Amino acid sequence: MPPPMSLPALIPGHRPDLRAGLEAMPSTRLLGLVVSGFGNGVSMIEMPVRPELTFDGRSVQGGLVGTLADYAGVSAAISALPAGWAASTLSFDVHTLAPARGERLVAIGRVIRVGKSHGVATAEVHAVTGEEATLVATALVTCRPFEVSR
Repeated sequence: MPPPMSLPALIPGHRPDLRAGLEAMPSTRLLGLVVSGFGNGVSMIEMPVRPELTFDGRSVQGGLVGTLADYAGVSAAISALPAGWAASTLSFDVHTLAPARGERLVAIGRVIRVGKSHGVATAEVHAVTGEEATLVATALVTCRPFEVSR
């Protein structure tokens, strides 16, 4: 039996600039992503499962699962940086473990290490139906932090 989904410690109001930046992205709106929140070095982002995001009406296409993992991993790294910093993806490696079927996908990002030159984070993507969650993918994400121009 797989371990239960381990929810990160989110801090209300942590990094409002990060939340605003993610929510302003056209791709965030296209995928219907919901930013659940951030902590210091952690993030949680959800994506409702809609038929147009699947390849068979039920299972979310793998590239979109990877995109969700990328969002969670990079935002976890950014959440550990000072306000006014952002990051762009350099690479991500996703390992699919099970079909991404459920009411929604929940991605949890956790920073491994972040500095001014690069950041590395992990992400887990869980398919959730009701109270049941299934780990469907894991990812390793690398990003390049940068100070946002003022």
